[in-house]
Amino acid sequence: MKRIIITLALVVLVCFSFVSCGTDSLDALLAGDTSINYKIENSEATVTLVPNKTSVTNIVIPDEYEGVPVTEIADFAAVNLEYADKVTIGKNVKEIGDWAFGNSRKIIEFDVDESNPYICDVDGVLYTKDMKTLLFYPPALGVQTGTDSEGNKTNFITYEIPEGVETIRSKAFYKCYELTEITLPSTLKSIEEKAFFRCNLGEITLPDTLTFIGKDAFSYCYGLKEIIIPKAVTQIDEYAFYNCTSLLKVNMQNKEENMVLGKKWFPTDNGRDLGGLEIIWPE
Repeated sequence: MKRIIITLALVVLVCFSFVSCGTDSLDALLAGDTSINYKIENSEATVTLVPNKTSVTNIVIPDEYEGVPVTEIADFAAVNLEYADKVTIGKNVKEIGDWAFGNSRKIIEFDVDESNPYICDVDGVLYTKDMKTLLFYPPALGVQTGTDSEGNKTNFITYEIPEGVETIRSKAFYKCYELTEITLPSTLKSIEEKAFFRCNLGEITLPDTLTFIGKDAFSYCYGLKEIIIPKAVTQIDEYAFYNCTSLLKVNMQNKEENMVLGKKWFPTDNGRDLGGLEIIWPE
């Protein structure tokens, strides 16, 4: 009996050593479960936990669970998945947390039921149905192999966001390490928090319609060397270019007094001022 109690205690300790490991996670661990966990409130179901199992490569979010529509995928529900490469989403899902699929590096495709009135996929990329917001780019989508200037093999992704998109949502390209080139639409207004966090962008052209750059939007984009901030931009949140250590020239087209600027919004080196940085303001 004593040995059984000690074993159960160790299982609980292991579970709670992981971030976001709650009761659902513990139940799944003890049962060896490979099914999705849900929470039902107000006659609607929310996906709370997706199994991270070698046998689960296609995550299927159904239309209904226990007779009620599945309408939401919660924050962290499918975070840090190691094996899933496809996510199939039913017709009733209307809300997806911006941390829902964070750091799930092998996802190559989102496939949304065509009758879903809230969200859709375009060639595997997740958008709102009205095509005004890009929600998630699958980190493994469109990876190509080439060689760098020194002849070393390297992986890269290039992507063009369609015209009409106004918002790149928080974490949309989060840790999309191979993203080297992105074409932004002329309709874009907002780049939200951590949208391009740890991407390998070499350069980027911000459209004249852009008004907002969120916190950590381009953090750890080491390849950026120069950027022009359009005149329409009136707010840049804190640490927007944190650790962009190669970004030594920022050309501002709006006057500083017309802008809301967060703490250390400009390029830094681990939060320290970057030697050689030139911020050019209009007269």
